Amino acid sequence: MPEKVETQELPFVVPPCNPCSSLRTRFANPLLEKYQALDWQAISFDIPREKLIILGLSVVGIAGLYVLVRRGNLTLPGLSPYLKARNPKDAGTPTPSKLGHCKFGFQDIFDVESVITGFGSYDWEQTHTAATQTAVAVDLLLKAGAVSTGKQTMDEFGLSMFGRNKRDGTTDNPVAPKHFSGGAACGSAVAVASNAVDFAIAVDTIGGVRVPAAFCGIFGYRASHGVISTVGIIPVSPSLDVVGVLSRDPYVLHHVVKVLLQQPELEWGSPTSLLVADDCFGLSTISSVRTADLLARAVSETLGRSLVRHVNLGTHLASNIPTLRNFLMEEERLLKQDTSRYTTYDGLRDAMLLILRGEFKEKHRKWFKEVDPELSPDVDVRVRFAMSPHLDGLHRMALKVKDETRAVMNELLLTDALLVIPSTPSLPPNRAARGKELEIFESRALSILSIATMAGCCQVTIPLGTVRGIPISVSLLARYGADIFLLESLIKLNPKLQLEVDILKQKKPSMKDDHIVARNSVNERDVPTKPKPVGQVSLEQGSREEANKGNTYLDDKENSQPKEKKQDVPESPRVYRM
Repeated sequence: MPEKVETQELPFVVPPCNPCSSLRTRFANPLLEKYQALDWQAISFDIPREKLIILGLSVVGIAGLYVLVRRGNLTLPGLSPYLKARNPKDAGTPTPSKLGHCKFGFQDIFDVESVITGFGSYDWEQTHTAATQTAVAVDLLLKAGAVSTGKQTMDEFGLSMFGRNKRDGTTDNPVAPKHFSGGAACGSAVAVASNAVDFAIAVDTIGGVRVPAAFCGIFGYRASHGVISTVGIIPVSPSLDVVGVLSRDPYVLHHVVKVLLQQPELEWGSPTSLLVADDCFGLSTISSVRTADLLARAVSETLGRSLVRHVNLGTHLASNIPTLRNFLMEEERLLKQDTSRYTTYDGLRDAMLLILRGEFKEKHRKWFKEVDPELSPDVDVRVRFAMSPHLDGLHRMALKVKDETRAVMNELLLTDALLVIPSTPSLPPNRAARGKELEIFESRALSILSIATMAGCCQVTIPLGTVRGIPISVSLLARYGADIFLLESLIKLNPKLQLEVDILKQKKPSMKDDHIVARNSVNERDVPTKPKPVGQVSLEQGSREEANKGNTYLDDKENSQPKEKKQDVPESPRVYRM
């Protein structure tokens, strides 16, 4: 756990910055009013990052101040009474600390008593009243001894993937400044990656925690659906929303999740097998040698070589989710969208987004109709699709696809197996990327992210160093409800995994380049290599060669060969851009 550092008294300093906040509060006290700023967020500064951290002093109810301090606590005369007055009532005097006074922040989607929850939108904040109670997840962490630094900015309504909103602009990525920080929990990921907090909690609906964790090079955990309370959280899509945690340290991550789960202590064994989904890595422009193979070697040397098996997950899912084919046929008929060349993951993506679309509309249609808020362009497109006429029959089929996906994934991972998939389809896109390039990245990313979201299972994003200074990562999945098993497995494997990363770093640049096939972002040159939905392979078999035989698409008849595709154009944004 982080060491407690001696308190240092320093003057307030308000540096030039690019504020990204969703809280604005006026203070009655002149001392605070003088130094008022927006809540802390990604700030550009010239002082070495290892010597300074950006500390948001907002304690739950206070909108924060920009302060640069040396690592430690900050004390100021006359400030304590205002901080104490704004603390949530339920915080009380903590019991013997389970979290060692770790500093944490939380996405501006969690309620705090007497504070308006902004939901990433100025219009939302201006048209809603203060919450009457604190979210259960925040309250649990405070009672466990964690120290709140306040709320953190987010993409508008949790609907964007790139870490930007209308009011605050694009959040700076502290690890790769020329690249997006990821969303929707952009502020939470940046806070952790900048060492401003030890961990942060946020909501992951269709990747809101996993994507920014991958982009900022930190650990990101998505819980199994429903195992952590979402009481006191503004819903995006209730059947997909889960609480997630971001941290630089897997041990901190593990302790935080144990506090949030509120489950009795159970003894978990080691993984019985590691399933590498080779067809999923076909969706990624980062070589599996740099991601999956490193993890496979860590498992082999830690738990035994015989545990690693290469599988074709897409074909296994297609064979065991009977409603998926019917869903795609109905989608093509109703939405006039060609699904004949869709892979299994494309189908899961569209079903996931249709569920999101319907549930978001159900929860927020009235407010959008009454307020007509000003939105950033990409979120405006998503909201318009969500508010368009609803297709009840297709929505019911999507929910059935979700239920069948959960069943088949639980059966696959029932015997304490772990599944390895890429976290994202490429390195974080450059901030200069626009239009089609971002659409292609998003479409392919959502196909990968849909696996855990539709299965309702837990997933953890694991950082694996950088490629030319840009973070890369890999993800582990475990069955529904095996959250502690997943994180305990991570703790067992991570030391050897990071050693493998260090060994790769020490190789000559030419040798490293041979192992890396990565570009800064997905572009049109990447698209013709749409991953081949490979043939049926027994999951009891295990070689990579076997897992890559055959070419079977969802709509191919038995023994038929897929038709050659002249040009692979990104799917219509009608569905996947919501």
